[in-house]
Parts: sequence; structure tokens; C-alpha cells
Amino acid sequence: MDRKEVGRRIRSWIVDSGKSQEQVAEEMGVSFGALKSWIYGNRTISLDQAVLIANYFQKPLDELACRRRAKDMAIVS
Repeated sequence: MDRKEVGRRIRSWIVDSGKSQEQVAEEMGVSFGALKSWIYGNRTISLDQAVLIANYFQKPLDELACRRRAKDMAIVS
């Protein structure tokens, strides 16, 4: 998982939600500093934190990790 790309994805989801970063952090139960560190790619996100973020935005974990799901990927032989 590329931290910068994950951060861009989180930022995009926050913008799409119409909420502030502070509001999202509070609703997720994380510090604003932690959320900001994830957004700017300064801090690695643990699996538990990634699941929390994906669940909060009702998105698949693969989308946060910037991965396509196996069914969407072409099989290369």
C-alpha cells in the first residue's frame, strides 16, 4: 500500500462526504492529528485502522488500498 495514494483516497472520500476532517476524525473516534498524518502519508495505517476507515466510508478495503478486486482483474498467463 502506497501511503501517499491511500492518503489521497481518504482525502477524496472526506471531500465527497461533505464533512470536515475534524468532524470525520471525531466521528471515527481517532485524533485529528492521526487522520491528518494518514492523509498526508506521514504515518502508516494499521490493518485495524484501515478497516475502520473503509467501514466509516462504507467502501471496500481494497479500494482504500488502491487495489482492484480479483474479479475485476484480467488473468495473465
